[in-house]
Amino acid sequence: MFIAFEGPDKTGKSTSAATLAHDNIGLYNVTKSMHARQQEEVGIYPDYIPVTYDRIDWFSHMVYRLAMPNHEWNDDRPRTVFAMPDTHLVVKLHAPETVHAIKDELYDAGSPLVAVNEMYFYQTNFLIEMNKRTNYSLFRSISLVEVYSNFVTKEFSQRWIRLDSPVIDETGIDAAFYTDDYLMTVLREEEHLSLRN
Repeated sequence: MFIAFEGPDKTGKSTSAATLAHDNIGLYNVTKSMHARQQEEVGIYPDYIPVTYDRIDWFSHMVYRLAMPNHEWNDDRPRTVFAMPDTHLVVKLHAPETVHAIKDELYDAGSPLVAVNEMYFYQTNFLIEMNKRTNYSLFRSISLVEVYSNFVTKEFSQRWIRLDSPVIDETGIDAAFYTDDYLMTVLREEEHLSLRN
């Protein structure tokens, strides 16, 4: 099983990728060649699952550069856009009511992260529609998860906004009860149902 976590900074992607990885290491910024190597290793070592990714190189690159067009990235490396039909894409977004207060090394709190958050939302919905139209040839499933950060208690909560899969009806999931363990339970069920179809 492959799971790729995407989304703006400070949404817990790295934590989720490490928590669910077979070796507690989420692989950072997956490229086409990196994914091909992991596919070979999973084939040789079937217990070497799940493999998790903390960002997809081309997707992060596209979203951040479109959302922050005036930022100097100092990174002209070409990116190869590629489909991952064996991979579950999970995009984590900040809740609209908390995104304004989040700071990062790239930006102060406010509009840059708000723009990145919105860009991820729209790009993910576009990918969901394209995935359906191409009979799920881009990703195995696509999920949108909303992360609510409580800055007083330093805690956060998550809920599923959307799950698009060819074999699971999203009305069957408990959207309010989202944890990494629950995500894994749902994705394992998705893989089980896919094998039966």
